Amino acid sequence: MNDRHGELTRRRDRRASTLSRRTSHLNQTSDDDSEFSRRPSPLLAVDSGYRVDPFTPYPVTNPSRGVRYMVDYYTQIWAPQQASASSLISGRNTLVTLVLPLALQNAMLFEATIAMTRAAWVIRRGSEPFNDKMLLRHRGYAMEELRNSLSGSGQSVSAYVLLTMSTLLTMNYMINDTVSFRVHLQALEKMLESLKSEETEILHFVRGRVLAFGVLASFLQAHQPRYATRINELGHRISTLTYPGHPFPSDLCEVASKLPEGFSEVALSRSIATEFISFLAKLTELVKWMPLTQARRVNGPQPGLTMQRAIYDLQCLSALSLTSVEGQIVRATLAFCLHVYNELSFRIPLARPLKPLLESFNEHNEIPRQPWLQRCLLWSAIVTASAWDTQVDAQPRTHVVLDKMMRLLPEANYWEETKELMQKFFWLDSLQDQWEICWRAAYFRKTRQRRGASQVDSISQLLQDSAQISKHPSSEVRIKTEF
Repeated sequence: MNDRHGELTRRRDRRASTLSRRTSHLNQTSDDDSEFSRRPSPLLAVDSGYRVDPFTPYPVTNPSRGVRYMVDYYTQIWAPQQASASSLISGRNTLVTLVLPLALQNAMLFEATIAMTRAAWVIRRGSEPFNDKMLLRHRGYAMEELRNSLSGSGQSVSAYVLLTMSTLLTMNYMINDTVSFRVHLQALEKMLESLKSEETEILHFVRGRVLAFGVLASFLQAHQPRYATRINELGHRISTLTYPGHPFPSDLCEVASKLPEGFSEVALSRSIATEFISFLAKLTELVKWMPLTQARRVNGPQPGLTMQRAIYDLQCLSALSLTSVEGQIVRATLAFCLHVYNELSFRIPLARPLKPLLESFNEHNEIPRQPWLQRCLLWSAIVTASAWDTQVDAQPRTHVVLDKMMRLLPEANYWEETKELMQKFFWLDSLQDQWEICWRAAYFRKTRQRRGASQVDSISQLLQDSAQISKHPSSEVRIKTEF
């Protein structure tokens, strides 16, 4: 009996010793800490490759388990989330079909891709990117390789350099490294201007990223004096505001007639400036043009406004002295444009530019008296809340204005009526599901609050009854005798 017990003890000790040797090199700050976060793919037992092709070699020696996990995270989670709407329609994801194969051939681009993927993973966990050693390590490797590639005089800019800088640009934006972000953005812009080669798929991809980040870069400069003075420069599209009186000029009536019914009613209420009405008319043309097929876009008239320009003009508008109604509509329209632009181009975390918009929107929670202004505020609240809730890096927040409008307007009690109301403002079928989810969440909050209030009322009523009974004990006796 003792011999058998001793044998079992020795087996347990050997098993524990083997396990400790296997895990002795792992810690929470190493490249292999990814296995502590979730169950990794079974294919990570292979020393290279990824799920589509597990035998593809990596361009680095001795890749750690954390590196292999980041490749798996890139292909299975990050890249599908960042796919643009056009890529999904065509069935191709550029990040997987174009960037990843090149990254598996070049150590510089591979290290940058690992660093960017790690940044996305860290942010999603709610951790601080600059405290993550794996991110900083692979970012340093990529930067060193990039400096070596650019140090050679007379060498042409390769596709690997462009894609590496584009990847680092994305990562720096995500981790809020504003200095590095601006440096890479300016360098990429100069490189693209100097290139004389034919337009390739890689150049088209990088140009699209630079253009999109150029639009979003203004959010990093919004509180700087130089940027603030630009909005008042002579000749800028929107620098002063004038408000119409009755009767409306004929040309303004013609412009207002081009707006959706809801915005047209808001314009006729004299609550928004003439310049803002003209801007909304141009944006209406763009919103109607966007859902068209490619053939109809090419053959039909082109809108006079781009989404990038709309975002910039709305930023300039938000810096002016606006009425309360104007301010809410401008913030909501800016959130709407950012949401649409991100969905149609490529998806990056938008919590940073949306956060001040949402905070300011919820701070100004006065409810106007006019019915059409209230309906417009419901549209504004839904598009603003939805733009925030759909971001992967957004923390849950209370939508004060939306919850108020849900309790106030009878149209907000049913989605079909809310949908019909929202279609009288800016509406896109591609965002319908996200808006409905946002509405249902708000409706659930309203229902839960109503149930909670009714329970509190019933409890308070019981307390009042008990207090009255304690004051009149004779009545308590009568009640008991009646039963």
